[in-house]
Amino acid sequence: MSSSIVIWVLIAVSFTSYFIISAVYKKLGVNNLQSALLATNGLRLLNLKHILGIILFGIIFYTILPESRFLVDVIEIPRLYVLLPFFVIVFLCTYISEVSVKKQTLNRTHISGYYLSNAWVYFSIRFAFLLSYEFFFRGVLLFQFLEHVTLFSSIFYSTILYVLIHIFDSRKEILGTIPFGFVLCLFTYYSNSVWYAFFIHIALSAVYEISMFYTLTLKNKTLS
Repeated sequence: MSSSIVIWVLIAVSFTSYFIISAVYKKLGVNNLQSALLATNGLRLLNLKHILGIILFGIIFYTILPESRFLVDVIEIPRLYVLLPFFVIVFLCTYISEVSVKKQTLNRTHISGYYLSNAWVYFSIRFAFLLSYEFFFRGVLLFQFLEHVTLFSSIFYSTILYVLIHIFDSRKEILGTIPFGFVLCLFTYYSNSVWYAFFIHIALSAVYEISMFYTLTLKNKTLS
């Protein structure tokens, strides 16, 4: 069996495994931070899901694909035509997250049993997961597809799989993954690094989740 076939088999196994994990978590009612904070042991379960994602999307492929490590190991300042849109999109993602979290928490009456101190562990794991996530979807998938098809087709196929892995999210989130996935693939391709896609993802995710975590643990002032 050729190395290329082995890689694609591992891609299929990793993707399918995480897809099944996501389906199980959907059944458990713990598919995002908001639901996890309001469920018994929800945050521990979500941390476990992210750790599994780090292994399936990050550690495995960083280990077996040394030729793809440059996407994580190297970060350079891209040309102006890439850098300017990057800052604009980061600003837009931050703004969208801020507006979204205000809508979500405006009439929030439930308070989580967790404390703000739990945020350190969660966000450390979460950010490592997002980097692994970007490495897989915008790095491994995109560049493996590029060995066989055009750039447009590579982005299309990578985005389709990205949308599919979000199939258990809300309809709004699923629709949002289409342009989001396309844009992140472009940034990765033109910067030869997953870091810019990661920073954009952080801008969209961190503002929302940090605000959500703070709001739902607001009454739990104890930090121990």
